Formats: sequence, structure tokens, C-alpha cells
Amino acid sequence: MASLALSTEQATAGLRALVTVAGADGERSTPELRFIETAAKALRLDGVDVSALTPIEPDELGRVLETRAHRELAIQAMILTTLLDGHATEDEAGEVERFARALDVDEPRVKNLRQLAEGHTRVMWLDLARRSFARPIFERALAANGLRGVWKIVGPMIGLAKDPDLARRYNDLGKLPEGTLGRAYWEFIVLNELGFPGEGVVAEDGVWHDMTHVLAGYGTDPDGEVQVVSFIAGYRREDPFFWLFTIALQFHLAIKVSPYSEGRTGHFDPPMVLRALERGAALRRDLSDGWDYWPELSRPLDDVRRDLGVPPP
Repeated sequence: MASLALSTEQATAGLRALVTVAGADGERSTPELRFIETAAKALRLDGVDVSALTPIEPDELGRVLETRAHRELAIQAMILTTLLDGHATEDEAGEVERFARALDVDEPRVKNLRQLAEGHTRVMWLDLARRSFARPIFERALAANGLRGVWKIVGPMIGLAKDPDLARRYNDLGKLPEGTLGRAYWEFIVLNELGFPGEGVVAEDGVWHDMTHVLAGYGTDPDGEVQVVSFIAGYRREDPFFWLFTIALQFHLAIKVSPYSEGRTGHFDPPMVLRALERGAALRRDLSDGWDYWPELSRPLDDVRRDLGVPPP
């Protein structure tokens, strides 16, 4: 995630931008104001009276936020603000578009917000899929192993591509001593009835997600999924906002994005998301990018957490 080290003037201007988009549909809802209050705490402006903040115009915001990274963060925060009341309106989408143009920010979720506001959720889903983190995974699999490599990813999603030897290798992690990462992962999969790679449920390329559950200590209920994805957004080096946007769609607006979960409403709680995001940002590496967890599986879970920099809950 980009640094939130802003001056008081910059932070206040950013909050005013959120207030501006929150009022674009004629009212500032309680969930939107709560999100802005949480943003104020993240920006170290705990004492600010959010209700007293005045709207801001794009040109003033642009003068105050000079770096591209901070401008992108402002637009992304504005997008999240529009989702907190459970829907996105065309007026809100238009306001975000106006700021993005003025600040010269090329954020693809601005387009997705417009699609959402106009009810084109299927088109939005296809666009998100095209840009998702999984695309380079498919490309690498195709380059390395051809269609066989792609099938090993897609097959488990539809209950096929079973590999008994691979499933046995993961299931054997249950033989490791209690307290090790491998045993904790095995217990997590078994207790939640998720399935091991090779069983035709999940591809091996997705194991890092379940490992993140174990390392961070989050469950698989809607609140747990929101937290683990926010944690992932914290440590992701490439396009972390994709994760925050899609988890808000899945578990706050009940728009099914992931094939593994049903959509739910009302679970994108700003303080909860911020805590998980900050915990993930403390990690020393991106677990989704080539992390080899096999040498770590026989080690004590607490030692692995310490070495990776996982903060306590």
C-alpha cells in the first residue's frame, strides 16, 4: 500500500474529498460518515469533526496532493466511500469520475463504479476478472506447462482435475507435530471442510490464501473473509486496491465475485478492515508472489509468523 504519511493539510483535503462524494447523492449516510471517521484515524486526525468538513473541488485537492500515489489513494478511498451505504448511485460515480479526470488518475475501478451504478454488474464482473490477480497465474501456467498447466488451475474450480498423490502430500501434513505451520494448515482445512489441493476443490496455486488465514488467524465466516482479504491487500505489492474493492462487493453489496463464497451484505466494517489492512502491511514479503511455504511447514507457527513479521491480533 502507498504510504499514508500526509501533512495535516493533505489529510484534511483528502477527508473533504470523501465528504464531497458522500454527499453527491444528496445525503451523507451514517455508514459513509463512519468510513470517513475511520479514514481520519488512519491519517492521524482522530479529533477531527467529520460532520463539519466542507466539500472540496478537484483543483484544490490537486494542488494539495502533489504525488500520483496520494492522488490514487484519494480516488480509491472515494470509490469505497460510495459503496458503504450498500449501493452506488450515478451521481456518486459521476463525482468520482470528475475528480479522477482532474487529478489525471487512471484507476480502473472508476469504470467499474460506473458499471455498478448503472446496474451492469455482469459487465463489471467480466472486467474485474480480466484484470484480476489470477491473470498472470494463468499466463505463467500456460507458458510453463501449456493447457495442462491451465487445467490444473481451472479443473478444481469445477470439481475436476483430481490428483490423489498431491492430495496425499497435503493430507500428510496432519502428521506433523501440533503447533507447526503445516499442522495448523491441515487443521484449518479439515475443520472448515475446505478440501486439499488434488481433491478437486482448490488449485495448488491458491494455497497461499489459506495459509494467510492460518498466519493471520482469521476464520472463514464473512467477517473473517473480509479481514483476511484486507490483510492480503496490506501485503500485496501489486494492485492492493483490487482486493478491497472486490471484498466490499462480495460481502457488503452481496455481489458474488469469488466462486467460493456467496454474496453477503453489511460486513465491510471500516475499523475492522483498517486493523487487518495495517496488520498485513507489516509483513516483510508478499505471500501471493512466489512464496515457497514448503520449507516452513515443519517449523513452529509462531516462529514463521515472527520471521514474516505478522503482528499479533
